[in-house]
Amino acid sequence: MGANGARVAVGDATLDIWWVQSIGGDGPGWSGVDSGTLVGAARVSGPFKEIRGKVVAPGVYTLRYGQQPQNGDHLGISPYRDFLLLSPAAVDKDPKALGFDGVVALSKQVIGTSHPASLSIDPPEDAPGAVLSAYKNDSGHDGVVFEVSRKPSGTIKFGLIVSGLIVH
Repeated sequence: MGANGARVAVGDATLDIWWVQSIGGDGPGWSGVDSGTLVGAARVSGPFKEIRGKVVAPGVYTLRYGQQPQNGDHLGISPYRDFLLLSPAAVDKDPKALGFDGVVALSKQVIGTSHPASLSIDPPEDAPGAVLSAYKNDSGHDGVVFEVSRKPSGTIKFGLIVSGLIVH
């Protein structure tokens, strides 16, 4: 993980988030980033609701990149397919990309349902402002703007939704 982190207060919970030093992949934004790529880690201080309203217990979690499947079951659920999936850090020991099935299986352990524990990602155009600034998107969700280094050069700027629900 990188040396610097960020602290985000969400209701009664605090999320301390650290990003990896850099992410591989080609193309703009999240294109070219492999499913299940380790992106960061988060420590959650109190009960926290992920994007579908399921409670994430206090603890330490890895954050891995994932995309919502295009299988007909998820049409119209979210305007964007990019998510960070939370996985129990005590179980998630290998930094290699896990692929879709691997990251979903690991993330399901967080909330004990058939879906992974997810944080929605907004692209840069919907996450206005400087890095570490707060914003509200068109869906009424609260987000924070972050930036992660990308190999071989550049960065990925994005909004991470920390409060709000996608009803499914």
